[in-house]
Amino acid sequence: MSRDPAPGDFVEKLMSCTRAEFETGIERLTGAPARQDAEGAYDLSAAAGGRPVTCAFTPQPDAVLGGLVRLPRVRVTLRLAALDPAARGDLLARFDRTFQRGGG
Repeated sequence: MSRDPAPGDFVEKLMSCTRAEFETGIERLTGAPARQDAEGAYDLSAAAGGRPVTCAFTPQPDAVLGGLVRLPRVRVTLRLAALDPAARGDLLARFDRTFQRGGG
């Protein structure tokens, strides 16, 4: 029996990074090479205590600033249905720290 996704089963983020930068971050987060499944989702199970967690990487149009600067944009969708709320919060905090850029 399937169920409708509960709030928090999926989290979407709009990020500015290339696929290579993203895969490097996934490797830092999971401690393993970035792997995609047959549907193209990245496996984050190693960062979630072995529970099945994936994320999708969907390129978006570049952001253009002042007509001079182009920034890559991607929509990242994390599927967190296998995690309880506390584990979701922990994984999301680690995900955000992993992809945090310098600055103040």
